[in-house]
Amino acid sequence: MESFGSIECFVRSAEGGSFAEAARHLSLTPAAVGKSVAKLEARLGVRLFQRSTRRLTLTEAGKLFLEEVSGSLTTIQNAVANLASAEGRPVGTLKVSMGTVFGNRYVVPLLGEFLKRFPDINPDWHFDNRQVDLIGQGFDAAIGGGFELPQGVVARKLAPAHRILLASPEYLAKRKPVVAPEDLSVCNGILIRSPQTG
Repeated sequence: MESFGSIECFVRSAEGGSFAEAARHLSLTPAAVGKSVAKLEARLGVRLFQRSTRRLTLTEAGKLFLEEVSGSLTTIQNAVANLASAEGRPVGTLKVSMGTVFGNRYVVPLLGEFLKRFPDINPDWHFDNRQVDLIGQGFDAAIGGGFELPQGVVARKLAPAHRILLASPEYLAKRKPVVAPEDLSVCNGILIRSPQTG
């Protein structure tokens, strides 16, 4: 794994066209930047720059490496800056999946107070009655039942979910009594089907 400092020296040198320009940006000496880039080249086993007395020019390998790492470097720098500026406060996007009824009834009423308490959180809340792939879809949390939990994911019981079967007295008066679950197969009804199992 290459050090963050060496990669940053490489990117700044490529952007500025010289070790001196990168050194000014990084508050280092040009010699320190040059040495860091040389170590990076040695570890990678390729030349990243063609050096002349006036300018640095990227080699083909250098161009390819720069394309691969420059976006990631910006992402890492932004992440470090966000953590540093947060001063220990929660910050960033909180992506949560929850059922529509539960979310509307119990979570949405708490949103105003939540945002007052945690103003640096950007809620990305998904109200949907379906299972989600917590890891694959990038969810931080999910509220619901029937999730297959990947290894390392923690679950906590919030409350029991009760299902109640209802029928009007008029409907029941015209049918044989329902005494066992199998008796429901001959009843008319408005059913909620699981999209996963049918």
